[in-house]
Amino acid sequence: MKEQISMHPLVVAQSLVSNRSIIAQFVKREVAGRYKGSFLGLLWTFINPLLMLLIYTFVFGVVFKSRWRPSSSDHLEFAVVMFAGVLVHGLIAECLQRAPMLVVSNPNFVKKVVFPLETLPWIAIGSALFHTLMASIILIGAIFVWQGHLPLTVFLVPVILLPFVVLIAGLAWLLASLGVYLRDLGQVMGIVTSLLMFLAPVFYPLHSVPERFQPLLYLNPITFIVEQVRNAAIWGASIDWMGWVLYLVIAYCVAWLGLVWFQKTRKGFADVL
Repeated sequence: MKEQISMHPLVVAQSLVSNRSIIAQFVKREVAGRYKGSFLGLLWTFINPLLMLLIYTFVFGVVFKSRWRPSSSDHLEFAVVMFAGVLVHGLIAECLQRAPMLVVSNPNFVKKVVFPLETLPWIAIGSALFHTLMASIILIGAIFVWQGHLPLTVFLVPVILLPFVVLIAGLAWLLASLGVYLRDLGQVMGIVTSLLMFLAPVFYPLHSVPERFQPLLYLNPITFIVEQVRNAAIWGASIDWMGWVLYLVIAYCVAWLGLVWFQKTRKGFADVL
């Protein structure tokens, strides 16, 4: 019966909904534990992104005089637009870099405790989303300072991120399983996440890439999300709904396959650990 349930397409949503209390509890514990003992505590979740934004503004806007649009003369514009891309990349990078060690670093959950191991990626994603939310507050403040207003489409950003989170969950399940058997995978993911950043329009506008190469950049899973977040949060444009639905379908398929793989291989976790 357990195998049949694990193969059901709705198991991705079920893994989140049925274990939501456990996930919420562990996310709170993880976030609090990260800053436990520090003098400023959770204030670091605001200080770090604020310092990043100030550094980006000075280096790219003042020193290099970079402009996202040729017609722009605002020092803050390049930093704000780039910062939005950095936040999207940071969300997936944190999750993918942690994913190979999620099971390995919790052997007690595998051997001694009856614990829903499939929640581990959701816990990592929840923690990453918390930090992204805190950094987004800084971004929203910067957009308001720069433009003098916030576009109403900024409220579409959570909708844009939904399929992205689903995709991350699928990749995290796959990597968490493989990480048990391939311990070098954690080192590889650092390289992979760097490639994801530079092969997407995070530090440069998409229109600066030769037109024949632009479709290749859309093979990068963060390119579409970065562009949509910027359009909604900064430029006041709505979502590309056709692209969003296609992304969601692909993301859910990846998540389902990732969870099926995780459930199929978890039987051997205790033997390896």
